Amino acid sequence: MSVSETHQPASQRPEATLGQAAWASMFVALYILAASGALVALGLSGVVDFTLESLLPAAFGSVTAAAMLALYVHLFRRNSMTPADLGFRRPGLRILHLLWQIPVAIIVCMLAQGLFLGLLSLIDFDTATARSTSDPLKDLGGLSTPLTAVVVLVVTVLTPLWEEVLFRGALLDGLSRRFRPFTAVVLSAALFAVVHLVLVGFAYLFMLGLALALLRRFHGNIWAPILLHAASNALVTLVVLTAI
Repeated sequence: MSVSETHQPASQRPEATLGQAAWASMFVALYILAASGALVALGLSGVVDFTLESLLPAAFGSVTAAAMLALYVHLFRRNSMTPADLGFRRPGLRILHLLWQIPVAIIVCMLAQGLFLGLLSLIDFDTATARSTSDPLKDLGGLSTPLTAVVVLVVTVLTPLWEEVLFRGALLDGLSRRFRPFTAVVLSAALFAVVHLVLVGFAYLFMLGLALALLRRFHGNIWAPILLHAASNALVTLVVLTAI
């Protein structure tokens, strides 16, 4: 997977501009804030009596719905884009490379995360507390089986879908129009890691962002990074469930 692949077919060249990606990102953030604010207002006003079992699925579901709505309105509709413009193209036999690319990428991400945690421990950073306070899935074990299934579906299927449309569809394409391929890949990975606001998981997220961007360029479609993203989220969710 080389970031210097510049001789791409016309149908595989970047479609979204950096400006379009920036506007879409802003509206995704605003819609998520509005959805989160609505949940808080409903809870504080007593209109909805949230419990742990209802709040977690409601939070994941509303954030995901808000992000997908924002992308539809402010990326697809506003710019008259089609799914193919953002990478939803039919994969060829090259997609079979994912059989080794996905496990290799996850292993590399885990090694990088282990090294990062080791470095944090050298400066007496309390990684255990940081993980417990920043993990949105930490209360997953308190849900009933149907609600657990709903959260797992959102985390492993819908979240990778909309995040890849934004980061490896619009944003990576926009950065690729403005910067050299290597710079575009690194910047997109850094932004992907930063917006998750999880310092203790930065190394894993950054390396995952690099792998997702490289897969987008290697395969020429967005299905490849979606599958890696889904596999990574599924693994994290499985670890959380087995640790409970």
